[in-house]
Amino acid sequence: MTTPTEQPSRPAPLVRTEMLGSGLALVTIDDPRAPHNTITPAFAAALSDELDELDRSAKVKAIVLRSGKPESFLAGANIEFVRSLRFAKDAEDVSREIGTRFARIARSKKPIVACVHGPVLGGGFELTLACTATVASDDPKTVFGLPEVKLGLIPAANGLLRVAERAGLRTAIDLGLSGRNIRAEAAMALGLCDDVVSEAIVLDTACELALRLASRPELRKSLPRKRLQRSAHADGGGQPGNALSAIAARALLEKNPIGRSVLFKRARETAAARTRGHYPATDHVLDVLERFGGRGFRSAATLEARLFGELVVSETAHRSIELFFAETALKKDTGLAPGEAATAHAIERVGVVGAGLMGAGIAAVTVQAGISTRMKDRDDAHLGRGLRYVKEVLDARVRRGAMSPLERDQAFGALEGTVEPSGFRRADLVIEAVFEDVELKREIVRTIEELVPETCVIASNTASLPIAKIAAAASHPERIVGMHYARPVPNVRLVEVVRTKQTDPNALATAVALAKRQGKTVIVVNDGYGFYTTRALIPFFGEALRLVAEGVAIESIDEAVVDWGFPKGPLLLLDELGIDLAEHFANSAHAAFGDRMRPPAVFGELARDDRRGRKNGRGFYMHRTGSRSGSPIRVDDTIYSTLLTMPRKKPMPEEIQLRCTLAMINEAFRCLDEGILRSPRDGDLGAVLALGFPAFRGGPFRYVDVLGASEVLRRTRSLEQRFGARFEPAPLLVDMARHGKRSYG
Repeated sequence: MTTPTEQPSRPAPLVRTEMLGSGLALVTIDDPRAPHNTITPAFAAALSDELDELDRSAKVKAIVLRSGKPESFLAGANIEFVRSLRFAKDAEDVSREIGTRFARIARSKKPIVACVHGPVLGGGFELTLACTATVASDDPKTVFGLPEVKLGLIPAANGLLRVAERAGLRTAIDLGLSGRNIRAEAAMALGLCDDVVSEAIVLDTACELALRLASRPELRKSLPRKRLQRSAHADGGGQPGNALSAIAARALLEKNPIGRSVLFKRARETAAARTRGHYPATDHVLDVLERFGGRGFRSAATLEARLFGELVVSETAHRSIELFFAETALKKDTGLAPGEAATAHAIERVGVVGAGLMGAGIAAVTVQAGISTRMKDRDDAHLGRGLRYVKEVLDARVRRGAMSPLERDQAFGALEGTVEPSGFRRADLVIEAVFEDVELKREIVRTIEELVPETCVIASNTASLPIAKIAAAASHPERIVGMHYARPVPNVRLVEVVRTKQTDPNALATAVALAKRQGKTVIVVNDGYGFYTTRALIPFFGEALRLVAEGVAIESIDEAVVDWGFPKGPLLLLDELGIDLAEHFANSAHAAFGDRMRPPAVFGELARDDRRGRKNGRGFYMHRTGSRSGSPIRVDDTIYSTLLTMPRKKPMPEEIQLRCTLAMINEAFRCLDEGILRSPRDGDLGAVLALGFPAFRGGPFRYVDVLGASEVLRRTRSLEQRFGARFEPAPLLVDMARHGKRSYG
């Protein structure tokens, strides 16, 4: 309570303005309550009202808009606010209001130049597109994107339409459906940004441009033409002569009804094949852009607001937003137990033992993080293949625009290859990534221990072997952790960091910090065979193999599971992992967990026929020789003779889905019950990011909450009665059903 002489404190303003002279107004957006600026109706109102007032002022000639946050411009919509919207009409009204306010910015009589450094995402990107022009820093952190589709939403402030106006419908479709980020240079090439300079001069450049646009109106009028030329130049592969052809081709495809019909038909077919109808936001991105192409901006904006409202209250958006908050929380999670204190060691040099796909992949993500890395293998041939793979990974990032050629060269220059271990004497952390053999890994760990300093953390990259067994022969088992990278390492965001009962908290914190620097999402799990992700995957594979043995066609199994929401079917995944490696995992799980994890007999038949999957071109599918990625050619029908069975059963897809998915879900609940997992949050993110569990279902634990534990238990009991011990319900699932509990309270 205030006294009569006290004044209640006023919240700091979201927007503040200072005059710089020559009629230039510098507007700074800065939410004092948050580390990043985000868009809410209050923010949009404060900004547009301020800009309206400046537009009316006779003292102001031009305006520059910047962020008060040193490392970001505007991170998009405030997701907490979006999640609070309970009714579609409310969300529609919010979209329409913010779109209207941004439209007023776009109509400003005075030039407004956005000065950006750091992420410019979602509503932040939409705001810059509404400004007269944008000047961006060339820092790698400065990226533009419309990631809303990843949250089950669509852009809500007409930014998608402005991308289409500037860069064409194809670019708008690409950015809208992929949700990918693009660097500032790529944005400029597409006409979505007007200048890219070093961070040191980005504000000065923006101010100069704003005053130049104010004093020379013809420059402002020429901006659309210049943007069209840049985007056409990019479409034409950088060749001037091809740019005119690109403009003509875009007009032919996008400016007439027949061309647009072809464009959107192909886009819808591609999207449907990828999403199987589970992500309505992808359809709605195309709905909005098709309306824009046929009926113009205003009609498309009206449709956009209505569809955004529908999506905000959808189950898909709810599950996706929950995963977003879970991943955000994990970024701040040190992995330590409550009350446990530790300090992560500084990491300047990393060693990797093993230059196969796993070791080379780990080396690739480490040098991308700017860390000096030394990779060792037993001979020059193996080492050469590993170095070549790292180069291929970095080259692919350049082709995607994720890094520049110079950054690629700097990253590759941070990598050293060796067949001698002596270079590890100054390493801060060494990761062994050799074959899944406990004695081999023990030998490697003992060798590393003799070379590295006492402060060096030693990590084992194993998908299944208990870390305590690997560390048993070590002189200092307390500094040994597990770091299970999902394959392919450069593409899968998840890393399981595994702690044993002896693991020093400082070693754990150091491993977690390294994985985060590598751009990974980290879940810390306790030690045990298979940890979490491998252990949950084994019964999933096993059920698919049993279905094949029962006479169900390979393509029927994979298609049913993909239709349920997994990106790939279990039999194709087996080929990609390696059937021989999966058999090794299954046999070890049987030894660890008994009859409920007994491997299917077909593993032996596949081994006798030397079917190892993609690695030797012989699996459930035919693969292109030497292919490390891409789609298989087709099912290899000769496998049925190997298995002494032919497709004769055609169960309903629901039967296939039930058996495969409940096998995984039940094992996930066992992992939580046994303390392998720390929380349902970690289990859901681990399954979505590493196992392909459908994001729109939220992960195994969220899925059970939505369906109800009692219903999941009923289905599991039914499978147990039919198939025996392998479907014995996890005790935690039984307890939750009995007492009406939920994983998430």
